Amino acid sequence: MNNIGLLIKMSRIQQNMKQVSLAKGICSTSYLSKIENNQTFPSEDVLQLLLDRLNLDYEDISTEQEIEFLSELYLLYKEAIIDRNKNDIKEKLLSYKERNFLFKDESNFYTYNLYLFRLYLITDTDIDTVKNLMNALEQMQEKFDPRQQFLLNTNSGLLLYVDQQYKISLKHLETSLELISTFHLDEWEITDFYNALSISYLSNNHLLNTIEYSTKALNFYKDNLIFKRAIDCYIVIGIAQTITSKYKSAEENYLLAKKLAKDLKLQEYEGILAQNLGFLYAQQNNHSKAIDYYIESLNSNKNTDGYLLTIFSIIKEYSKQKNINKILEWCGKGLSLLDSDLTDKNFSYFHHFKIYSVFHNNNLKDEDLFKASIDFFEHTKDYRHANKYAIKLADLYSHHRKYKNSSLMYQKALEYQFSQKSITFLEEL
Repeated sequence: MNNIGLLIKMSRIQQNMKQVSLAKGICSTSYLSKIENNQTFPSEDVLQLLLDRLNLDYEDISTEQEIEFLSELYLLYKEAIIDRNKNDIKEKLLSYKERNFLFKDESNFYTYNLYLFRLYLITDTDIDTVKNLMNALEQMQEKFDPRQQFLLNTNSGLLLYVDQQYKISLKHLETSLELISTFHLDEWEITDFYNALSISYLSNNHLLNTIEYSTKALNFYKDNLIFKRAIDCYIVIGIAQTITSKYKSAEENYLLAKKLAKDLKLQEYEGILAQNLGFLYAQQNNHSKAIDYYIESLNSNKNTDGYLLTIFSIIKEYSKQKNINKILEWCGKGLSLLDSDLTDKNFSYFHHFKIYSVFHNNNLKDEDLFKASIDFFEHTKDYRHANKYAIKLADLYSHHRKYKNSSLMYQKALEYQFSQKSITFLEEL
């Protein structure tokens, strides 16, 4: 069977093109719909005009080649998930990204693109490209089998997690969880899913579920000597245990991860583990030990984002102690670093450092600084920090007896808190 209609539909949706725009001057919209749903095959003239408008080339392959390509991509998909060698996978993926295969089996077409979806996520492909692929697959999913539905929901959950839409991400992953018993999955793939699910649970503060599914993943990774993934699980479990005040267990997991990373000379984990150990002691209000670990993290960090996070963590520890000189010193270091490396990705730290520079002043002249930062965090949907700084501004207004402004800002802070927890109605509290 010729599935050129599927290829046309996929390309059109990925290019954000409406059916009416593609069909204009070539055929009717209803006729294009029939082509895309494989209900009719267009004439050569109509087909060529549609392909030209989409700037779409394709390769017509045999059934044998189709099976071969799908098998090869499956092996790359497996390798990418287990090893996570982004650069190697990126290079191997190029030969698939630049070609459009005309599959004879419709189901193989869907599976092929679902594997590509996950590979794009692993190799940090431009997020708009991946979103367009997700959109196209979602519009075709009524023909998916249970495994394809599982892949679509898992991949969509991962993409939405990257896009910081944590609650919607978890809904997709829990849909996959419901499907997992309806078809066969290899153990490595189930483990990968449990690992992803645990991280999503962590982001939604479902901490017992986090520990349960991350522990399941950890056991497989340890048994199969997949050490990097095992370290990831130790860290996730440690974070969940820290938040639930199981500090001794959390430290044990971090130290196990630290020993494993040291034995295997995995230096990229040194800064991450020191950062999390710092957070562990910060939660126990052991400021000096927390700062010691944060300094250790700074000495191990090689990337700007990790460095800025640790500086911010140090500032917060000194803020708890109201050590103004140290706060100003570290805010200055952070702002100095941003002077030479300010990007959209790390711009939030500019606001954090500016705010903490005046955090303990109680000076009304800082009102505009707080407002600008609150607006920024609201715009970026970082409701946790919008809430935090709205409360601080409300306190500032109250300190200066501007009680109406204070009341309005407390109300705004409450709205941010609701947004942070995705609460719509008071009854949900």
